[in-house]
Amino acid sequence: MKSRTAAAFVALALGSTGLAACGASDSDDGASAGGETLRSGETYDPRAFEGSSINLLLIEHPFVSALEPLIPEFEEQTGIDVSYEVFSEQQGFDKLQADLSAGSGNYDILMTDPLHNWQYAAAGWLEPLEDYIANDAVTMPDYNVEDFVPGIYESGQWNLELGEGIGEGSTWALPINFESYNLTYRPSMLEEADVEVPETYEEVLEVTEKLSETLEGNSYPIVTRFDRYWDLTYLTWASMAQSYGVHLLDENGEVAIASPGGIEAAEMFLEIVKAGSPDDAAAFTWYEVLQGMASGRFAMALNEADLFAATYENPEESSISDDVGYALVPEGPAGRATGAWVWQVSMNSGSQDKGAAWTFMQWLTSPDVLLETNLAGNMNPVRASAWEDEELSAMVDEWGETPGQYREVLEATAEISAIRFPPHPELTRVLDIWAEALQASYFDGNTEEHLKSAADEIDSILN
Repeated sequence: MKSRTAAAFVALALGSTGLAACGASDSDDGASAGGETLRSGETYDPRAFEGSSINLLLIEHPFVSALEPLIPEFEEQTGIDVSYEVFSEQQGFDKLQADLSAGSGNYDILMTDPLHNWQYAAAGWLEPLEDYIANDAVTMPDYNVEDFVPGIYESGQWNLELGEGIGEGSTWALPINFESYNLTYRPSMLEEADVEVPETYEEVLEVTEKLSETLEGNSYPIVTRFDRYWDLTYLTWASMAQSYGVHLLDENGEVAIASPGGIEAAEMFLEIVKAGSPDDAAAFTWYEVLQGMASGRFAMALNEADLFAATYENPEESSISDDVGYALVPEGPAGRATGAWVWQVSMNSGSQDKGAAWTFMQWLTSPDVLLETNLAGNMNPVRASAWEDEELSAMVDEWGETPGQYREVLEATAEISAIRFPPHPELTRVLDIWAEALQASYFDGNTEEHLKSAADEIDSILN
C-alpha cells in the first residue's frame, strides 16, 4: 500500500494547455554563481552561518501551523535567528508583490507557488537554487533531491520561455506541500436524504437539489470556493472546467473560455452553487470552505483540497471527524480531471544573507523535517519516502468513511492531476478576469456575454 501511494504521485503530470514544451533555453536561465562558490572547498557545517538573521514571508496554511513549533529547533542547531510574518493568502501575495517589485529585500525566503514564481522568476526576483543544491559545502549530505516526487519537484523549474518549459532550466523553488481536489461528503447527511455519492456533475446537481429538501437551519448541501480571485479559475473551478474539456487556451493557443463547453460548464457550476449554497457563497475562499465543512455546516465540498482531510479527521479541530468520506472529483463529458497545486519556498534574489537563507531552506525541505510537518497536518507529502513511514501510513489509512478510503482516492487522484496552464508572468491577472466573469454571471445570469468579454480581454493581454 505504501509503495503504491508513492508510485501514484510519481505520475503527477506537468501540462501546458495548447502549448508544446521544448528543450531548455541555451541561455544560463538567470543562474548566478553565488550558490556554486559559497564556502568553496569547505566541508558542510550546519553552523557555518551562525549569528545571521533571516526573515520569512509565510501564507496562512496548515503547513505553517506544522512548521512554527520546529523553528526553535533550527535556531538551536544552526545559530541562525529566524523571524517570520504570516499573512492570509491574498494579503500575503499583495505584500510580496510590493516588496519584490520595490527591491526592498525585506524577506529572505518566500512561501510561493509555480503560478506566482513564473512572474517572480521572469522579473529576476528569485535566486536560482541549482548551484546551492549541488554545493556539498552548504547542503547536508543526506538532502537527496531524488526523493522528491518528480512532477512536484519539477514544478519549481522553468526555463523562462513564455508558455513552455516547465520542468526545465533553473530551479526557482523547492516544494513543501502538494494538493489536488476531490469531493468530500458527510455520509450521515447523504444517507438521511437517501442519495448516493455523486459520480458526475449532473449527479452533483441532482443530489444537491435532494439534499436541499431535507436539510434545515444553517445546514446546506454543498460548498466550494467561489471568490473573485485567480485560485477559482486555476484550481477548483478549473478542475471542473477541464473535465468538460475546457482550458484557458485551446490547441491553437487561442483563448477558449467562452467555447460552447466553457459556457456549458460555467452554467452547470453556477446552477449547483445556487441550488445548494448560502447567499454569501460568492465570497467564499478556501478558508471558509475548510472551516464551514469542519463545523458540520455542509453535506458536500465540491472539488476542494484533499489536504483538508488532516483537519476534518482531527476531533480537536473538526465536528465531523467521525462522519466524513472522500470520493474522486466528479466526471464531466471529457472524463475526470483535477488541478494540481504545489506550495513552495523560494529565495529572494535581493537577500543579503543567502547562505543563512539556504541553510534554512534545505533544512526545511529535508526528509526528516518535512515528515515532521506531515505528521502534524501538512498534507500531502512531497517526498516519496514520507509514504514509507509507518506512523504516517497508519494515520492516513484511518481516514474516510471506511478504512483506506482516503488513501485510495488520493492514489487515483494523483493519476489525473496536472498543471494544465502555460507558464506566463501575467497568468494571475488573466485568471482574475476569468473569475470575475463567473462571478458576474452568478449575479445576472448573462454567462455567455461575460465569458466572451473576458476572453477578449485575456486575448489582448496574452497575444
